[in-house]
Amino acid sequence: MGSPVSPVEVCNLSLDLLRHNQLISSIETPETEEEALASRWYQSLRRATLRMFPWNFARKRSTLSRISTAPEFGYSDAYQLPNDYINYVFIGEDPIDNIETDFVIEGDQLLIDNDGASSLELCYIYDVEDVVIFDPIFLMLLVSELAVVFGNSITGLNKSIAGMERLRDRWEAKARAKNGQENPPRGRYVSPLLTKRRGARRSGSSDGTHLFS
Repeated sequence: MGSPVSPVEVCNLSLDLLRHNQLISSIETPETEEEALASRWYQSLRRATLRMFPWNFARKRSTLSRISTAPEFGYSDAYQLPNDYINYVFIGEDPIDNIETDFVIEGDQLLIDNDGASSLELCYIYDVEDVVIFDPIFLMLLVSELAVVFGNSITGLNKSIAGMERLRDRWEAKARAKNGQENPPRGRYVSPLLTKRRGARRSGSSDGTHLFS
């Protein structure tokens, strides 16, 4: 078989690692113990693995809209996160000149001081469900994560579980190394206008600029 094209095929790869002969054919309408197990765990582990790294294949850019109701305290502006948001990558149009800024993710909102700007640019990891576009390293890490869970529930053999944990750790290390090569560490984005504004504040004046338009 070539690369998997469905969640069922991803789960069956995990069962292959465990040398488990009872493969599955559906996680939408599970009928066997293995299918019920895969149905319970697949989506949660897929999302958790997406959150582990800023995977290139799972990146998306969006312009967020400011929410009319400001946060109760701490920040002046709140922006609505996309429905498919999984994790933050960077804020703004260009992450090259990033420096540290202050923001938090709370629920489905991003809170930041942005001088009331109506929008905010965000690069983020989205909730990728299409197995066909999975990065190969992401795929193998997900398969390994599933194998650890399946091993605990299906085989219960310490030796088998330990082997799957070692395999998972190896693929996690590969993902970390590859991601580091393709995405050198960068700080969080702040517009050069922020530096100007800070200087203006220190001198007792303000030019009224904001981080993002």
